[in-house]
Parts: sequence; structure tokens; C-alpha cells
Amino acid sequence: MESERGSKDLQIALLGPVRLWRAGVELPAGPPQRRSVLALLGLAEGRMVGLGEIVDALWPEGPPRRALNIIQTHVKHLRRMLEPDRPPREASHRLPFVGSGYRLDVDSAAIDLLEFRRLVSDALTARSDGDQARVWELTGKALRLWQPPAADLPALTGNPKVAALDIEAQLLLSWRVDAAILEGRAEEVLAAVRKQAHDRPLDEHSQVHLMRCYFALGRRADAFAVFDKARKLLVSELGVHPGAGLVDAYHELLESERPADEQLRAAPASPVTVASPALGNPPRWPLLPAQLPPDVVHFTGRAEQLSWLDGLVAVLENRCGTVTITGTAGAGKTTLAVHWAHRASKWFPDGQLFADLEGFGASGGLVGPDEVVRGFLTALGVASDRIPVDLSARIGLYRSLLAGRRMLILLDNVRRADQVGSLIPGSAGCMVLITSRNELPALVMNGGRPLVLGLMNDAEARQLFTSRIGAERLTGGSEVIDQLVATCAGLPLALAILAARASTQPQLSLSALADQLRQGSDDLAAFADEDGAFDVRTVFSWSYRILPAQAAELFRLLGLHPGPEISLSAAAALVGVPAKQIRPVLAHLARAHLVNERYPGRYVCHELLRTYAAELAGSEESEVVRRAALGRLIRHYARMAAIADRLIAPYRHPGRPAARFDVVLSMDCGEVDQPFGDIDTALAWFATEYQVLLLVIEQAFRCGFHQEVCELAWNLTSFLDRRAYWQDQAVVQRTALAAARQLGDLALEARTHRGLARAYLRLGRYEDAAHELRQALGRFEALGDDAGRASAELSLADLCERRGRIREALAHAERAFALFGGAGYQPGQANALNAVGWCHARLGDHARALADCARALRLQRLLGDHRGAAYSWDSIGYANHGLARYRPAVRSFQEALALFREVGDRFAEAGSLARLGDARQAAGDRAAGRAAWSQALTILTELGHPGATEVRARLAG
Repeated sequence: MESERGSKDLQIALLGPVRLWRAGVELPAGPPQRRSVLALLGLAEGRMVGLGEIVDALWPEGPPRRALNIIQTHVKHLRRMLEPDRPPREASHRLPFVGSGYRLDVDSAAIDLLEFRRLVSDALTARSDGDQARVWELTGKALRLWQPPAADLPALTGNPKVAALDIEAQLLLSWRVDAAILEGRAEEVLAAVRKQAHDRPLDEHSQVHLMRCYFALGRRADAFAVFDKARKLLVSELGVHPGAGLVDAYHELLESERPADEQLRAAPASPVTVASPALGNPPRWPLLPAQLPPDVVHFTGRAEQLSWLDGLVAVLENRCGTVTITGTAGAGKTTLAVHWAHRASKWFPDGQLFADLEGFGASGGLVGPDEVVRGFLTALGVASDRIPVDLSARIGLYRSLLAGRRMLILLDNVRRADQVGSLIPGSAGCMVLITSRNELPALVMNGGRPLVLGLMNDAEARQLFTSRIGAERLTGGSEVIDQLVATCAGLPLALAILAARASTQPQLSLSALADQLRQGSDDLAAFADEDGAFDVRTVFSWSYRILPAQAAELFRLLGLHPGPEISLSAAAALVGVPAKQIRPVLAHLARAHLVNERYPGRYVCHELLRTYAAELAGSEESEVVRRAALGRLIRHYARMAAIADRLIAPYRHPGRPAARFDVVLSMDCGEVDQPFGDIDTALAWFATEYQVLLLVIEQAFRCGFHQEVCELAWNLTSFLDRRAYWQDQAVVQRTALAAARQLGDLALEARTHRGLARAYLRLGRYEDAAHELRQALGRFEALGDDAGRASAELSLADLCERRGRIREALAHAERAFALFGGAGYQPGQANALNAVGWCHARLGDHARALADCARALRLQRLLGDHRGAAYSWDSIGYANHGLARYRPAVRSFQEALALFREVGDRFAEAGSLARLGDARQAAGDRAAGRAAWSQALTILTELGHPGATEVRARLAG
């Protein structure tokens, strides 16, 4: 295929400066931001990179309002370079949009980074197998390839994936030195190791490698000289003493009677001399504090975060590292920090300090730095009568004691940066972990690394729950456990509470527990215990109580939103203020981790927090206030959907106007008249809000907003049909039909019966579709609505054609044409005329079909109806195929495909692709025919449509 050929002559360099070649010719990779996008996609190694990750990387200080538009522009230019021959309207194969981000899909051999990673993996396997000769060979190849990734993009220097690669390169060199020593080839690596040690005199890893090479060659004096020089340089340049790696290598030298190969096993860390005015000059560190709380016995998940923290240790040689772990209440911040601190203790041989600053405790009091530093000094062995009275003197002594040490300091539950700023050591080698529900931007601006801890994914949540309840409780089947885990919305605190409840009530089966949770799914009581410490309300209230009034009001009203995401404009409608006023309020909630800004302008409030907000709204807001807020929210979505639908389906017969709905559209939404620039932005809005709109329709029906339910269902029809979301379409239309009956509105009932029929048609439920169309036709006739009758007749033509009753279909299509003509509705006339031509083609009268469809196409072009024109082009292609005019048929199908892709109709696109494959095959171009069928099969498989079986059979034949 073309995409396979296209990737063979493509080369992308991510090691060193980011560069791009095609067929040996270097292409301009664009400005730094565009190269950064390419680098991030390449670093992902074929996995999807979310828009949020790209935004964070390009704008670490905060994105501009047009961040997503800027990213789309960069992606557009990258696609042009990666796929220069791709037709303008054809979907990208090399750089597709997948899920919530983009994926770079090229041959792994085309990216030097992927080749490097493969060599590292093979070297690790060889090392595990004890094959040192193979390790020597593979590490040599990898190191010849190695350069710091994205070296021309300083903005990516701190990216976790880049940091991890740097660690891999250091490990690789270490493995090569090990292999050289064990294989008797130390002399061969000495020059390279010596050069690196010379170029990086303050890098202790490089000095250790040189010491070990000298030692393996019997040059002990040279090894001692390296240590002595490194020690003096560290003291004079940085004011620090050698770290654990150099000290270990030094002790290896002291035990020189051991064979050289045994020197590879590291000696245990030993105390190092420290000088302190307060303690005199003790020869050894007087005390190794170990203040960490106990580790969690069944810690699970968070592998990515643990790996990221591991990667930071490598950069501590020349400075103190500070990490702020932030997230909502119950996200597991302390659990993660304590677990990592325990597993990282081997890298901090001088001890660990811990303090809980109680920033979100029920008492509301804060622990200050004076209290914390006194406790730390005591833990470090300073007698109480030797602790200075003045706070600045205490902090000075504390920092003096930590100078030159490798210690880990964990500061838990911090509310404000001024609680901990003075507790950060002033010298290299130490690491400070800070947990908080607030973002603490002052610490990040001063060099701290932020780690935002979100909810657990499904696999992590399931693992946490099952590991805590024990194997003997895993009864009731996988589905029951999935239900229990889903109830907790990925919140570790809730999972722990639920697991504790299951463990302490062995008489209660997991199925019974799941039933209880379903019965009380809107109540947080399921996550409460007799001990108030295990009530998520209490935990959430600690963050809620400190909110300013406007933020507290918005948080309560968010409980009325059905989720899963809310846009900036929807939040503004909920409160009844302009969007520009609500942005800073949402930012405040985001800093408190009561919501999370997933993408610029889109916010997530997970299920348990939203339930808590709903409880607050119920207890603190009146029924009048709640209903007014909900009405503004529903009308906002109804208005936006109406405007978007008019762009993507401007020629769909609207039925009888709803005067009351026109009035509410103009009320209190606070929007500009046209929020969408074109059809693409309208389709993008529907795609983004699709799940939200389904939930809003359900909520609106429950709360009695029946008119808005009908309008939302009508304006979702085109989008749902084009994306083949037919099950959802059926659910929405059934809800709308119930709402129309509540209103007693015959016109809305007729329109909704027809909408439900169309969904049933697509789903192959032909009897149900026939019933709904009879209901619609009867109501349209009672109303005297000729355009409505015509639309029902056109759907009946579609139904009969699908059942193979082509002559009946032709009769219905001709009646639709006449009725549309009588109503003066030209778009309907054109569509009906195309249906007439299609039926003639199915009956074998291809010449008549060409004439009818060509007339339809001329009218659709005149009207600018692109979707209608796409169907006419498809019918013309089918008729040309029937006349054995294969070239015109191929051209017609290509025209149809371009238009179907433009309007986003994937199901229709798959049908045209299948027929294009037939035409190509009939013309003797078997390869092109199979290519078209393969594309059709891909779409139909993704849509879960039974038509995939037929296309698969063509390919098999």
C-alpha cells in the first residue's frame, strides 16, 4: 500500500536536533513548537499523545486561549511533510487523530530513537542472560547512536520521557563498563570514559566509571587520584561532599584484595564526616533519621508516576530536587509519596525526614515552619538545649546539617508555599516531596517539579480493590468487581473504603454490596463508616470550606451538571454570568483540585466530587435557584446544538417552528450570535460534547424540560447519523417521543416518530421502522404538512429498498418528489429525485438513473447542499458501473468520497468505498479495488456494522 511505501523513505531524527528527511532529502521541520510536537509524538513510540500532554509541554507556564488551534495548525503542516501525496480531504494515515490526541504511525526503523530503544532492550535481555559479549556489542551500537534527545528544544529538557532516556543512556554506559571489565576489555573503553569524565567533571557517575576502569586495569593510584580530584572539586565548586556513588567506589578501592569482577558489587554506604558549629566536629554522622510513616502493604498502580519520580533522582547531583504532588482529596497523594520514599530510600543513605503540616485538617489550623524545623533538628540529633531560639538561626543550622548529605524530606498536607519554603535545603543531593490539594505555583516557579495526581485508570483501580479484599473474596464474577470499581470513579480513597467494607463484612457478598451501591448510587453514604475519618464528605469538606463565596457557589451548582465534562461557556450559563467572569473562578477550583482542566476551557469533576457538590446544592440552595440554574444550562446546550446543526445540515427540513423555543434561545445564555466559524468547528463541538448532550437530554426529561428535549434530539440527529451512533439515536428519539407526548404536540410527535424510524432503519430493525413511519405519516397528514409527509415517504422508500422491494421504493420516492415540489422545498426535491434515480439503477435502468441523478446533482450544487450532492455522485457512480463505464464510475465515487469526508458521514463514506472497490475490480485494477475495500472494512468494523461481513467476503474472494 502507499502508506507502507511512504514510510520506507521517511527518516526522523529525535536524538540530537529534531530533523526530518524524505527520500534522502532533508525537509524543513518548522519552528520550535512544531518540532516539539513531532518530538513528543516520536517519543511516544506509536502510542497516542493526548492534547493535554502536548499543551503542557508547549506552554508550561499556562496555555493561550487558542492553544488547540495552534496545535492543529502544527499538525496540519506536519501531515503535509509526512504525506505529501495525500488528497486534501482524505484522512491522515501517518498522523491520525485518535481518541483525545494524535498518534505518529510510521515504521519503527524510520526513527533513530526507536532503534536506540530496541538496542537498549536487547542489551538488557543479554545482561539478564549473563551474555556479556552480547552486552558489549549492543551497548557499543547504542552509544554510537546516542545523542541527547531533542537537543535543540530546551522546552522539552524537563519532559519525563526525555529524562528517562537520559537515565537509559547512563545505565547503558554503566553496562558497557561492566561488560568491559568482565570481558577483560577495560582498556578499550578507557579513552571514552576518560573523555566523558574530563568533559563532565562535576558528574559523579562519570568519575565513578573512570575509577572502576582504572581499578580493573590495576591502576589503583590513578583511581584514588580521580576520587581525590572529584572530592575537592565538589567541595570548592558546589560546597558539597561526594555522594553515595563516589563513596561506594572509594570503599571498593580500599578493599583491593577482592578480585576485580567482585568489585562490581557495590559496598554498603558508610557515614561521611560532617562539620557543624552546633555539634562540634563529630567524626561520623550522629544519627540516621527514618521518620517515614509505614508503607502501604498492598500498594498498586501509579507505575508512570513512580517511574517519573525515579527519573528525577539522576539530576540531584548538582542541586536539591523539589517535587509538588498535587491532586484532589482522596487521590492518594500521601500514599504515593510514602511508598516512593520507602522504595527510594536506598538512594538517600543519610536518612528520611517527615512532617504533616495539616494544611487541610478539620481543625483548620496550620503547622508552621518553626515547629517543623525544631522537630527535624531533634531527629538529626541536636539536643533541645542546643536548638537556637531564633527561627532564622534554626533554619540555618538545619541547612548546615543537611549540606553534603543525601536525604529525603517528605512534607505532607501543605496548604501554602510559605509553610515549607524555608524547609527546602540549600545544597545539592537532597530531595523534598511536598503533597497538597493546591497547586503551590510559588514553589514551581522556584524550580519545583509539579506532579498532578489524577484518578486511577480502570486497571489500576481494579488491582487496588482486589489486592485489598483478598483472593477468597473474589466471588461473583468479573462483572460484579467491575461494577464495584466503577462506582468509586477511580478515586483511591473510595476504593480503599469500599475494600475495607468488603473485608470487614465477610457475610456480605460482593454482589450484595454492588446491589446496595446501585440502590444508593447518588448518595455518598456508601463511602462512610462509623469512624468519621473514613467519610469522603469529611475529606472533601476540607477543600470546600476554604473556597471564596463565588467559587463555592459554582462548585455547588456543578453538582447539577450531569458530567463527564463541562465547558467554560456551560459553566457560565450554569451561574448566569459571562464566560470571562467565570474563568478565574474555575481556575480557583482547579487549583484546589475540586475540578481538573483537562484541556483549555474544558473541566472535569469526577463522580464522587460531583455527588458531594449535588448534596451541597440540595442543602444550601433553594429549589428555585437550582431549577433556574439547570434551565440556563439546558438552554445553553440546546442553543449551541441548534446553531451547530444549522451549519452541518442546513437543508434538513426543520418541521413546524417551536415559537416558545425560539424565545428561550434568546434568554440569559450570554453567548455571541455565532460561536462556530464553519462546519468543521461545528462538527468538532458535537464530537466534544456528544456524551454530555446525551446525559443532558436524560436530565432535562427527568426535570420536565420537555420542549428542550425535543429540540436537542432533533438537532443531534444529523451528527448521530453521520457518526453511525444509531443505538444512541434510538435512545434519544424515544426520550424525545415521550417528551412530545407530555407536551401534547402533534408536530413534535410526528417529527420524532420519523427520527426514531431512521435510527431503526440504520440498525436493521425494519418492522420497528415501518411502525414508526406509519405513525409519522398519519400525524403529518392530520397536520396537513406536505413537507413532513414527503420526508416520511422518502424514508419509506429507503426502507423498501433495503428490503429488496425496489418498485415499492420507487413509488414512495416519486410521491416524496411530488410532495416536496408542492411544498416548494427544493433540497427535499433534489434528494427525492436522487432516490428515484437510485431505484431505477437498482432496477437495471442505468441510463434513466443517470439522467435523474444528474438533475438532482445540478440542483444540489446550485443550493450548495454538499451532503445531498455526495449521495447523488454515489448514485451516478453506481449507474456508470452498471453501464460498464468504469473510469467515470471511479471518478464519481471519488467525488462522493471527498464530499462525505467533508461533511463527516463515515457510514456513507464506507458504502462509497465499497462500491469504488467494486468498480476498480471490474476495471481490472485488483490492487486498487482491494485497497478501497480494506478502507471500507476498517470503517465498518470501527462502527460495528454488519456490512463489514459482506466487505470481508469480497476481500477473501
